[in-house]
Amino acid sequence: MTLFRSLSPLQQSGILLTSGLSIFGFADNLTILVSDQVSVGQFHFSRSLCAIFIVVVFALFSGAKIFPKNWKAVFARAFFNVVAMLLYFGVIPMMPIAEAGAGLFTSPVFILLFSYILFRENISKRQIFSFLLGLLGVSLILGNDYTNITIYHIFPVLAGASYGMGAIVTNKYLKDEDPVAILLSFLFSIGVVGLLLTVFFTVYPVGKTYLIEAPFIFRPWSNPGYFFWAVMIFLGFTSSLAIYLMIKAYQISRPSYAAIYEYTYLISAGFFSWLFWGSVPTFASLCGIIAIVLAGINIIIAKGSQD
Repeated sequence: MTLFRSLSPLQQSGILLTSGLSIFGFADNLTILVSDQVSVGQFHFSRSLCAIFIVVVFALFSGAKIFPKNWKAVFARAFFNVVAMLLYFGVIPMMPIAEAGAGLFTSPVFILLFSYILFRENISKRQIFSFLLGLLGVSLILGNDYTNITIYHIFPVLAGASYGMGAIVTNKYLKDEDPVAILLSFLFSIGVVGLLLTVFFTVYPVGKTYLIEAPFIFRPWSNPGYFFWAVMIFLGFTSSLAIYLMIKAYQISRPSYAAIYEYTYLISAGFFSWLFWGSVPTFASLCGIIAIVLAGINIIIAKGSQD
């Protein structure tokens, strides 16, 4: 601990973020263990129950605030992040997680685009190049045979767009909000939405075609056994730990610098996807992932130099 405290804020932030996102990359791969038992909505509802309990206990012992000051902005952020997580997790059983993660991490590209559209923020030539590089990366991941592309292949990119909007709300309106309050609002929101979504598909079941194409998205409510809840408790703990490490990282370092380390997730998720499931991206997809990572890092560095 003494050695850690002797490091610079940027170095401390890098270690915390790398650790947190490596945990996320590991934990998200475990979603596949239960994706044949429940729907993505029931998955998020169940995981949120476990995570909320853990975070509330932490808040009580640490003195953190659990109720937000800016309710509208907090729940606006929660809305965008809930949409992002439902879209992202919904396709994890359907494609290599590294490819899905690359779609999610197009968020810096969308932050750049939305910031210009909504707030008329200046965009440099370097950022325009990064934007085009990010689009190239998405194109490489989708592949040349566009006849085989379904709406589900677009979900991770849509998730990146929604996640980017959530980041803009956080940056513009939630700089002084307690991170624990933001986290709990998100967990509560995705738990409620996940429950309502699952109830909807239980009351109004879809046809067999949709269930065959995307069972994790459209499956009705089910009654899983002890193994499922053991996985949920584990994921509730690991996700809470990972988010706590990430919150601490952003508290001690400038977000524009710390965000560079977020791409650790793709390395971790890809490694554990290969280790657990033998999933390996194609050469074109790997090039696309690299292009998106380079685009995102370049945008973040360019933004940091402007601040």
